[in-house]
Amino acid sequence: MSVGKALRLRRLSLRGRTVIVALDHGMISGMAPGLERPVDLVKTCAAEGADGVLVTPGVLEQCVDEISELAVLLRLDGGVTSIGPRGPMRLVCEMENALAMGVDGVVVSATLGSDYEGHELEKVGRMAARGRRWGVPVVAEILSEKMRPNHLDFTGQGSAELPPEIAQDVSMACRVGVELGADLIQTRYCGDVEAFRTIAAATGRPILVSGGPMRDPSMESCLRLIDDVLEAGAAGVVFGRNIWQRPDPAAALRAVCALVHDDATVEEALELSR
Repeated sequence: MSVGKALRLRRLSLRGRTVIVALDHGMISGMAPGLERPVDLVKTCAAEGADGVLVTPGVLEQCVDEISELAVLLRLDGGVTSIGPRGPMRLVCEMENALAMGVDGVVVSATLGSDYEGHELEKVGRMAARGRRWGVPVVAEILSEKMRPNHLDFTGQGSAELPPEIAQDVSMACRVGVELGADLIQTRYCGDVEAFRTIAAATGRPILVSGGPMRDPSMESCLRLIDDVLEAGAAGVVFGRNIWQRPDPAAALRAVCALVHDDATVEEALELSR
């Protein structure tokens, strides 16, 4: 591993496990409820204990003065919106641009089982090769077609259910990401602690678990998900809607950080979210 990649990976996990707040949804959803003022959310992330943020190039330019000590993951792909026709996530920012912006890592996506699976997986492999060359960690956000309706629910009500039997999809996502050379894998939780433990042990790379849509107004199910994935070996979480679609994003973030960094119980973290 290059010195540059080692240093950037260290900044992403200074406290061991990591909490990344995803603010990149506007690339697909536009002004999703809760994400109207991303610069203010970056301020909240810096103040309330997040380890980093996942942002797009345009938002990073707007919020650079508020980043403080946060690590920065940059979204490199997009070009598809929630009101347009379906298609692959294409590169909208090159690795060289990410380097010029001084980020700590980049994120690219692929959807297994989609009509454009091959196009997106080639993109992940190509960016992993460039990351290896330039010393930039690459996070492969890999989902499956089964997860898509749930994952793209931006309503703040969580109306689309995640299928209960997706352990094979999660296993495939992690394995394919590693085979393509990604440094970290971002995917969803399969809902079974032992199945996820097996996946995490076999992956050989850190797994960051995406939160998906907000479903529980009390935040209890969200916190129990975090508790489960940490027990099963996840390296951290990448949460967006489950933070900034809540009435008090700062309190929600404090609760998540308490679980990830302070070994709080779900009940203790739940009190912090209220």
